[in-house]
Amino acid sequence: MELFETKFYKSASYTNNSQNIMNKIRRIGIGLWVAFATVAFIQESKESIMEKRARAMSSAINSDDREIWKKFIQENYSQALIDRPMKATVQVDGQSSQSSSDSKVSNLEAKTKMFDRLHNDFAGSKITSIKSKDNKTEMVLSTDTGLKGIFNLTFETERPYLISGLGVEVEN
Repeated sequence: MELFETKFYKSASYTNNSQNIMNKIRRIGIGLWVAFATVAFIQESKESIMEKRARAMSSAINSDDREIWKKFIQENYSQALIDRPMKATVQVDGQSSQSSSDSKVSNLEAKTKMFDRLHNDFAGSKITSIKSKDNKTEMVLSTDTGLKGIFNLTFETERPYLISGLGVEVEN
């Protein structure tokens, strides 16, 4: 009887070891899945935040309320971008001109004036394309008159992913 009991316990011990190994493999698999899912969620969140800010910019441009423009700038631009003097290069028929502002007080005002110009050109526009990759989003706005604006937004690499750079190309 002792031999049978010894063999039985050895067999039960072997089953427990294989169950422990399987449980460890399952835990490792679940841990890897959670890690990959977390990375995918963070990436998704970054892109969705960037696109949400771009869509909010389109809404602000469509508004004719200066306070909405200022609020958008203050809530969505990085402080470094707000503090950076405005530099605009306008090219018409091969001729280009540049303008800039220097004082920090006028930086927010200059950016608000930029929204005024964008509103004058793109009020009533629709988003026809929006693509995000890495820390950049390209948004294309089109008007009923055929005017097309390509907005290249650069975002900070860390949360809350504020807009740190902006370029606009206008096509007729």
